Amino acid sequence: MELYQRRIAMLFPKPKKTVSTGEFVFPSEIKVSSSENIKNDVSLVFGNTVNEGNLIISFKENRSLGEVSPEAHKISLYEKNGCLFTDIEAFSRAGLMRALFSLKRMYIKNEFILGEITDWPSFSVRGYIEGFYGTPWKAHQRLEMLETMALFGENTHYYAPKDDPYHRNKWRELYPEEKAYELKGLVEKAKSLEISFYYCIAPGLSMCYSDEKDFWYLTEKTKQLFSMGIKNFGLLLDDIPADLFYENDRKIYKTAPKAHGELVNKYFSFLKSLSDDCCLTVCPTSYRGKGDESELTQFTLAVPGEVKVFFTGSDICSKEITEREAEFFTLSNKHKPLYWDNYPVNDAEMFMEMHMGPVIGREKGLYNYCDGIISNCMEYFNCNKIPLITVGAYLWNPEEYDPEEAFGEAVSFTLKKEEREAFVLLADHLRTACLHDENSRIMGEYLSRAAVLRQTGNFPEALSVLEEYTEKIKNAARELNSFSSEIFSELSRWIKKFTLMSEILGIALEVLKGADKKKLLAQKTEEYNESATVLTSFCFREYIESVLYDEN
Repeated sequence: MELYQRRIAMLFPKPKKTVSTGEFVFPSEIKVSSSENIKNDVSLVFGNTVNEGNLIISFKENRSLGEVSPEAHKISLYEKNGCLFTDIEAFSRAGLMRALFSLKRMYIKNEFILGEITDWPSFSVRGYIEGFYGTPWKAHQRLEMLETMALFGENTHYYAPKDDPYHRNKWRELYPEEKAYELKGLVEKAKSLEISFYYCIAPGLSMCYSDEKDFWYLTEKTKQLFSMGIKNFGLLLDDIPADLFYENDRKIYKTAPKAHGELVNKYFSFLKSLSDDCCLTVCPTSYRGKGDESELTQFTLAVPGEVKVFFTGSDICSKEITEREAEFFTLSNKHKPLYWDNYPVNDAEMFMEMHMGPVIGREKGLYNYCDGIISNCMEYFNCNKIPLITVGAYLWNPEEYDPEEAFGEAVSFTLKKEEREAFVLLADHLRTACLHDENSRIMGEYLSRAAVLRQTGNFPEALSVLEEYTEKIKNAARELNSFSSEIFSELSRWIKKFTLMSEILGIALEVLKGADKKKLLAQKTEEYNESATVLTSFCFREYIESVLYDEN
């Protein structure tokens, strides 16, 4: 039986309301056509369209849906003469685009629900931030990620790569023409997908808050960005010294929270002078904890109510984010938290980990108490897709979110069919993260079963269990080393250790069968343990030690 199983419902994420009259699968090529009023949007989502297709999409405005959510929509699907007619209703273009992306997910799998689907998101702000330390993504990757996240229901992107010099270290300098052109293309792509694009600037490492020249630099940089079509901004004051380091700042403001609060007010007023449509999000220097820390509240209580405030939760990388924590933050700061969720990011001291598991530990009703969730990404572009797709599913409909179901859907979307089973065996060991998800669970099940059989004297059956798992791992290692998709290049460090693990499992099995290879097993295990790359959990070490030190 395949380890990779799609236990998913046909519609993913599960819509709020579905009245199904059946299912529909196209027996041959799907050709999309649409009514004239949405032809450009349909082409954007589906690619080339035809005048007379077999998937026919139409649209009409429904103002009442806007009372539920700006992104609410209704899709009616019915079959006639071998064609699938799809009538979409929505109040806004955002609702139309969410409906088209929902239809696109069915189109990709060629699995369509007949009947009516009425849907809207639970979280109003659902997004991701390129906010890691490490090599920034390439321009084409950023465009691809916008498309992927739009497909799975996200509506917000914060641009904040720590190692983009013009974002942080060279914040005073304008973008050169080539980089400005790339950024403008990203902004335009986001707009076409109904994704709110936020450009973040981080001046805190060198800005003198009392120096009008520095504020002028900030406004001139902002004017350049505004000219590209950017109206949403982030002012990031994270990961900087907690104390003021310019004498004049200390003299005028006394404390950093007071200086930061005045900066935010001045900057927000400037943004509103450019356009009343401008929005601002800020990240305080004190961005984690209970939510009532004095440095935090001094800052947030000085910040205008319209400005959103980033917060990471109880820790920098929070195991859980609860409704009670969010409510307490709001009471303490007079702002709802906008969670900067540091998952799946794996920078800093986590750089030897790879975070591939589904998001967990975020309560189902959290959307009632916060402004939204923005997930911080890894520099490993392709590896992000699997955890981020699970985040998208949670944010859209948390009450119906199933982590393993979402993981299966993400694997199905991201990988070729022939890559999936080997990947799942590798990813079994890539859940070590702040979320404290159970790592190596497939391995643990096999090894635990074998251990019980050995302890109860059923040695032949124990060997059979170990042979089955060892063979799966050895086959997976061979396949993983042969795959050419970019995600496997990004995973090369972990695949290398996984390959060594497969070799160790093979030697251990030979030892259990009587081979005199304990010395070789010990050498390979030492080599494995010397590698800092994080892979298996304790169950692997426990098993190998039981083989090495078994006197029988």
